[in-house]
Parts: sequence; structure tokens; C-alpha cells
Amino acid sequence: MHTAQTISLDATAARRGRLRGAVLAFVTMLALLLASVPARAYADGYEMPRVDIAAAVRPDGSIRVTERRTFEFDDDVNGVFLEIPAGENQQGSQTSLSVAGVSVARGDAEPQAFRPVDYASSGDDGVYTVESTASGDRIKVFAPSYDSDTVEIGVEYVMTGAVMAWSDTAELYWKFVGPEWAEASRDVHLTVSFQGAASSDAPAVGESLRAWAHGPLDGTVSLNADDASNPIVTFEVPEVASGEFAEARIAFPASWVPGLAASADARLDTILSEEQAWADEANARRERARTLVLIASVAQLAIPAALLAIALWGKFAKYRNPDPVFRETYFRDVPSADHPAVLSAFMSGGSVEDRAFIATLMKLTDDGVVSLRPETQEKRRLFGTKDVEVYMLTLLDRARATDPIDRDALALYFGERAHDGDAVPIDSLPDAVGDEDDEGPLEEFRASVMAALEERSLSSTVPTAYTAGMFAAAVVSGVISVFLAFFLDFASVLVLIASLAMCVAVALVVGTTKCYPLEAIELKSRCDGLKRWLEDFTNLDEAAPSDLILWNKLLVLAVAFGVSDEVLRRLADAVPRDLRGTEDMGYRYPVYWWCYPHGRLGSPTGATGGAYRESVAQLASSSDSSGGGTF
Repeated sequence: MHTAQTISLDATAARRGRLRGAVLAFVTMLALLLASVPARAYADGYEMPRVDIAAAVRPDGSIRVTERRTFEFDDDVNGVFLEIPAGENQQGSQTSLSVAGVSVARGDAEPQAFRPVDYASSGDDGVYTVESTASGDRIKVFAPSYDSDTVEIGVEYVMTGAVMAWSDTAELYWKFVGPEWAEASRDVHLTVSFQGAASSDAPAVGESLRAWAHGPLDGTVSLNADDASNPIVTFEVPEVASGEFAEARIAFPASWVPGLAASADARLDTILSEEQAWADEANARRERARTLVLIASVAQLAIPAALLAIALWGKFAKYRNPDPVFRETYFRDVPSADHPAVLSAFMSGGSVEDRAFIATLMKLTDDGVVSLRPETQEKRRLFGTKDVEVYMLTLLDRARATDPIDRDALALYFGERAHDGDAVPIDSLPDAVGDEDDEGPLEEFRASVMAALEERSLSSTVPTAYTAGMFAAAVVSGVISVFLAFFLDFASVLVLIASLAMCVAVALVVGTTKCYPLEAIELKSRCDGLKRWLEDFTNLDEAAPSDLILWNKLLVLAVAFGVSDEVLRRLADAVPRDLRGTEDMGYRYPVYWWCYPHGRLGSPTGATGGAYRESVAQLASSSDSSGGGTF
């Protein structure tokens, strides 16, 4: 902070300044060293959310200071101490201190005056001591407080040797917050008044009041000259961090301190020259800071904008999908010879969901590998037994399951050593998770489907390195933007929001960038057309295909593509009963068992899907295996 204000005594209004900057130059031979050293309070931590200092320059050149600091403790303490260093001003005179009083206000209570004593020990309350040290004076305030207490400590003292009178001006140079504080002083307010101004006749030379402030960048200094007989200089600093300082320099008419002997030396030109040099340096630093702010803001926007441009280029140019040859609305045939589970995973973006497993079991019933029947079983309860209806899956001819996906689906229910004739309830997958020495049939089923998907080149060809790299770059860009905005306090909120929004957009664009070979694009177009046709079939007034074997395969694909149970029943109803059979007489085509509810049971697709989802959740929540032994 290097800010300044001047005002002529006959002016009717004050110019309020708010200049930002910093001066690192060391001021030799300070006029006054008033540094309230941190109230360590015999505690490890505290905060000072408010500091109010009022200083009155008296006609004899002394200043009467009332300083109030608010402490918020996070530990139990016996009190606080403040150290005010002694110094020598630029005229060679020594500063001295005389404490007039100490007061303490706890919480919202009124301030309580403390008594001066020569000696006090820990646990004492309501007293303070003043002792001279090699560097100045130490004021100990004995005010026992506890964790979370808020206490306002007020100290009133008179400092002599702080003001210097010269032949052309008087000068007050005051470091009102020193760098020795261990914690930040926040919300600092200082007012300086002049008791001799009202009775003074301004001299012909040096009739202006000028004020400068040095310290944090966001400090301000202002003059109040509405009443020329009672001018007041106000300094405000939002925060003086530990290790930093805030100081005031004021040049005012020497006639305001008539009781102070004046030096024959002139001082005003030196003051103005020094302050101008420091102001120039501060302005240069401000300009560098503005440049840094501009660079940071541009970086916040340019980096994610460049990433977004790359992501859009990748999605719509580099990894753009070719246009399919088939562009009809509906497709009325099996789209490919691929396994229904593979087509289901393909339509799900590479995810093996429960419908892929259900479609596999439907295929196995259509192939005559398993049969599905509702069955009434007697279940033992706490008070007797109860008849319960369940769907039973019976293994008919395991040898007919030649596809690895079909064999893995059977292993889920029947295990690797099952024999024809074995039957299990369809609403349970007893071997889904497996043991700690095996990844489990469920994972093997999913792995087989994904392997077939890869073998058919039905997966996205976008390189994993590209996707991962773009995601990482978006995250890093967002972190940099947040750092610049909050830690360096450079960027505006709007710049931060825009930057983060672009980072999110990068992630979304990259995450949805999928590139498939032309064969896969053609297959996707046919599958989409088939799904639309199956969902709209009953509204198209079309007859079911005469080839019922084909129709059965389409029913399996309807489940694989995720059509609802209601649509599945309508598709099954499209085939006349005399061709498909009935539940009582037995379905001529076993796949129809999957399309309807039976008795009080819902459709088998719901029971199977629920068991599959529970098994996936069980697999996801199971702990990693561990091993051990004896020795």
C-alpha cells in the first residue's frame, strides 16, 4: 500500500484516494515505531477480526492513542501481552511511552477497567503490568479466557517523540501495525485527529495537510475536511498479514503543535520527493500486477477454450463417425448373426446390463438347452410351511450350448459340474460372485460378451490415451483456474465460472466422443431401425412375420434392446395362439414362456433381471481377497 491524500486548509471538500501498491523500501530513522506485537496469549492460536485505533495529536507534539483489538481464542489462555518498541525519530529524539489505562470487554459486555500492578501471576484477573524491555515496553493484560471466547482488549497510552516539527512542516511517521504479529490483523481502522488545528493560524508556508499510507495493496487513506478546524485522517486496511506492516505518514502545519520545538531544517521537499519516488515505484508494481492479472485472466479462459476446441475437433472431425448406408426408419429382420448379448452390449454403449443376460437365457430356451416352468414349492417357515410359486430353470441339454457366452450363462445357475435334469429357481444366482480364488461366473459372462464385442470391432476406436489425456488436461485446467481465482485473488467470479464451465464442457464432449468402424455404424443403424419397428409394431397395422422361428429371434432381440414388458407382450400376442400354443397346453415355442406372467408370478424377465442386478451389486461390494498361513 502506498496511498496519499493532501488538502488545503481553506478547501471545502476532501479528495478521497484509494491507490493500490506496495513499498518495500526501508524507512530509516522512523519518527515513531508503534508496533503492537502479537498478543501471544500463552496460546497456540487466536484470531484478531477487528482492530480500531484512534490517535489524537496534541499541541505539545505527543499523541494520545486508544487501541482496541478483538481477540477470538481457540484455546484456554491467561491473558495477552503487547509490545511497543522504542525508537529514535529522524531528529535524533527517543520515543517514550506512558500507559494511561487498560480495559477489557468480554463478549457483548461493557468494557471493564483493569488496575495497574507491579506484579501478577497466571490466573490473576482484572490487572495489568507494564515493564521495560531492551526493545521497548511490554504490556501484560491478565484476563483469563477460554476456547471460543471473544475478548476486546483496549489500551490507552501517550507517546512522546512521535511527532517532529521542522521549519516548513510538522511530520508524523507511524507504523501503526508492525510485522511482528504472529496472526493477521483484520479490518484495521485508524483515525488521526489534530487537537491544535482549531486554534491555529495557518502559516504562509506549508499550509497543506498531506497523508500517505504504506503497506498492503488494498489499504486506503482519506481526509475529512468538511470542518477545516477539525481535520481527520482515516486509514483503512482489510487485512495486515503476519510479517506485513501498515504505516501512516502525515505532513501538517507546524502551527498545530506550538509546544514542540521546531528544527531549523526544512523537511517538506524531502517528504514529497521520497513519497513521489515510492509512489512511482508503487505505480510500476501496480502496472506489473495489472499485467499479471491480465495474463492470469487470459490463461484462465484461453487454456480451457483451447481444450474445448480440441475436444470439438476430435468429436466432429478427427473421430467423426461415417454415415451409414442404411437410413430407413424401420428394419424388419435380424440385424446380424451376433449373439443377442453382444448386440445388447453394443446398443448399451459397451455395458453388459441385465437385459443381455435375460436375452441369453431366452435364447437358450429357444435352442432347447434349458426349459422354464412355473412351479409350486413348499417353503418351511417359522410357523409351519407355505406353498410358494417360483420359476424353475431346468437344464435339458448342456451339450447344445457351444457359444462361450451361453456356457458362462449356464455356469451362473448350474455351475461347471451340473448335469442335464438339474433345476434351480430363476430368481437366484447362487454362483454369481464366485470365491476368492475365482473371479466368478458373473465376471466371466461379462468378460465373454466384451471379448466378442472387441473381436467384432464393435467398440469405439477413440484411443484411451486421448480420452484420458483430455480428461486430465480439463481437470488440471480447472485446478489452475481455481488457484488463480482464490489463492492469488486475480480473477473475477465471472472469469472463474466461464473457465470451469468450459472445463466441464471438455469432459462432456470427450466423454461422448465415440468413433466406430463403418460396419459397426451400419449395424447400429439396423439395430436402431429394428428397435423402432418392434416398439411401433402394434401401431403399424402389420402382420407378424410368417417365419415364426425368425419372430422368436426378434422377441429375444426385443429384450436385448430393452423394450418394456408391455411391448414384449404385445409382440407375443401378434402371433396367433394356435401357432404359438398356450400356457395350459404348453407353448410350441419355449421363448413365449418369457413373455407373459404366470399365475401370481410376474413375467420371468423381471425376476431374472432383479437377480442379476442383485448379483452385480453383491460383486461390486465384495471385499478384495487376502491370504495368509502358519509358520
